[in-house]
Amino acid sequence: MADALALKGVTRRLGKFVLGPLDLEVPRGGVTALIGRNGAGKTTTLDLLMGMGRADAGAIEVLGLAMPRDEVAIRQRVAYVNPDISFQAWGKVGRALDFVSGFYPDWSQPRCDALLSAFGIARGERIAALSFGARIKLSLVMALARDAELLLLDEPAVGLDVEARRKLFSEILDFVRRDDRAVVISSHQLSDLERVADHVAIIDAGRLVLFSRMDRLVERFTLLDARLATVGAMPSLDGVKLLTREGERLRLLFDRDCARLDQLAPAGIEILSETSMTLEEIFVALVGGEN
Repeated sequence: MADALALKGVTRRLGKFVLGPLDLEVPRGGVTALIGRNGAGKTTTLDLLMGMGRADAGAIEVLGLAMPRDEVAIRQRVAYVNPDISFQAWGKVGRALDFVSGFYPDWSQPRCDALLSAFGIARGERIAALSFGARIKLSLVMALARDAELLLLDEPAVGLDVEARRKLFSEILDFVRRDDRAVVISSHQLSDLERVADHVAIIDAGRLVLFSRMDRLVERFTLLDARLATVGAMPSLDGVKLLTREGERLRLLFDRDCARLDQLAPAGIEILSETSMTLEEIFVALVGGEN
């Protein structure tokens, strides 16, 4: 079975911003978190997967199909949620749902009705009068009412209240119980992603920084509080990133895949303590701080 998606050497230029070259393979049967700072290229990447814009170079495959050659077939099998999508042209919720449902043979009306009830939306409500959070809920209903193979969710939790967020992540976990399905979700709610994601892809300035299983990621990186034994610059060591320094005291990001702890003492670095890290702390350490 083909991966959920595969990007090979994908490049996209938008003004001064350049995405890529980007190489990324996402398996089926799980949830992949796509995280990065604002402007890192997350939305651009998701848009390319749905044919919203064309890559300048490289190859994109979604569910074993090639974009843009198989764009229509891809759209039939993939559901996309983006906070910028507007449905106001249809006036009322029911009209928008009736219009969208006609394009998808995998649409389930009973499922749609259950989701409307769960998210507290009525078919008779005017879309223009919905709050931002309610418009996100409507977009989620349209995606989750289908029997899609892949969900692409761009900031789906923004504007949602606690109960709606809980419902969203419950639906995501139910969705990937089948091994032939996959979810790619971009969100700034990293604590939520840490609980539900099987894989994480970190993107920064248009480039892939890291792709890893979530459980492997938190095993790989650790935070060290250390002391520099000699005056002067900290020695350069593979797998050791300086985060902060106050005099001789150091805070270091340590990568177990690239270095061993017993290499630090010969380099004049004394370990004072070692602390496990959350996804958010790892993300901040990887895309910020000093080299």
